[in-house]
Amino acid sequence: MMILNDEQRMLRDTIADFLAKESPVDALRALRDQEPELAWEPSLWSGLCELGAPAVASSEAEGGLGFGQVGMGALILETGRTLCASPLLSSAIHAQAVIRHCGSPAQIERRLPGLLSGDTVASVAIQEGSQFRPAPRGTRRNGNTLSGDKSLVMDAGAADYLLVSALDEAAQFCIAVVHLNTPGLTIQSQRLMDGRQYGSVSLEIVEVEEWLEGEAVEQGFTRALDEATIMLCCEMLGASRELLDRTVAYLQEREQFDVKVGTFQALQHRLATAYCELELAAASVFNALLAMDKGETVLSEHASRAKALVGDILQHLSNEAVQMHGGMGVTDEMDIGLFLKRSRTCNQLFGNSAFHRNRFATLRGF
Repeated sequence: MMILNDEQRMLRDTIADFLAKESPVDALRALRDQEPELAWEPSLWSGLCELGAPAVASSEAEGGLGFGQVGMGALILETGRTLCASPLLSSAIHAQAVIRHCGSPAQIERRLPGLLSGDTVASVAIQEGSQFRPAPRGTRRNGNTLSGDKSLVMDAGAADYLLVSALDEAAQFCIAVVHLNTPGLTIQSQRLMDGRQYGSVSLEIVEVEEWLEGEAVEQGFTRALDEATIMLCCEMLGASRELLDRTVAYLQEREQFDVKVGTFQALQHRLATAYCELELAAASVFNALLAMDKGETVLSEHASRAKALVGDILQHLSNEAVQMHGGMGVTDEMDIGLFLKRSRTCNQLFGNSAFHRNRFATLRGF
């Protein structure tokens, strides 16, 4: 359970009301049936920007609203409850963090305001191939050109520019700022099972005018990835809570043999176990958000612990929810199946539970 102050609670309630009206689960179903080039509804993103959603976590000195990372986490949790499709995670969180932690003062001054307002959307291209590995392997810099391939890039076809991780001629980490109209850049947009847009990015000797480079860039990139992972955990936590709430409500009204299904002790025990596991995962996520707000320099253990725990419980709860809804649970008319599909994609984004358990053990010296 997140412990919020009065201002953060007001923010959460405002966002929850907005999403209930503008982005219910049915909105994702409608978006899913559109061409993959449409990553989100423009009116939804405009509304979120008017509420200041992209700038919630940033300090007032940066031009943000100053609610902190706990405030942003509470906001993202609500998007998980409605399966809201927007560039909040890809741009307002991940791309912002990359610019903030990897950019020079001039680059931060030039690029951060557009991301804070939502007028500019960016996405970070990390993954190469089908398995997540944070370190680039085949994406290479040669002078001021870039070549390579990236996969599963969130909102790639709808962004204004991409932040592409690469290695230079000396095998040093760097990040290229690549605008979508750059010759040699090809993006194949597609929808995955969760109805969101992802892009397969191909770069063939792309001329790059701007680089994020230096000794601290790789460390900053890891920090940005950890921050994005923790915020993804908030979305997964929101989806988990919604699955639990919907399943409990269904069992309380569904009858078999003239008896409420929710009175069956076996089902009660299964959901009670899931609830306990969910609260343990929620505590880990909240602890990670507090660490971000306290300015802890290393977040990797927090991020991996949270992702492993939340990934496990979301997978478990999505399975339980479908089973307890019976045959209806697998039909497209029921929202439960959409949550299950989103859970599978979220588990793979930024590394699955097995990846993060291994990473956590390595960080602890095992």
